Amino acid sequence: MKKILTISTLSIFLTSCVSTKVSSKNDYDYSVLKNNSKYIVETKDGKKIRQFEFLKQTEDLIVGKQENSEVQIEKNNIEKILKPSTGKTIPLVVGVIGAAVLIPAYVGNKPVGQ
Repeated sequence: MKKILTISTLSIFLTSCVSTKVSSKNDYDYSVLKNNSKYIVETKDGKKIRQFEFLKQTEDLIVGKQENSEVQIEKNNIEKILKPSTGKTIPLVVGVIGAAVLIPAYVGNKPVGQ
């Protein structure tokens, strides 16, 4: 049971550490996207395109790669574009794991590992 709880907690942290780059809040400004960077594209029909490597944009499309194939997405079909923030995720996960180990030891007033 502990393993399932730990795995589910880690997966929540890993998927929650993203920053929004393009959305209705910034009037769909695609100029913030950087070439050869990976993004998560959420479409208006609810689909998520993960590991989308942005290559270029045209007037109506954004063009990128996903799993070695070219992908073209119409701009009017995009709900938002997210950027995974690995730099924020790693310290958060390390902190949570550290707290999960140390807090029970202090509460039980026992040395760690016993």
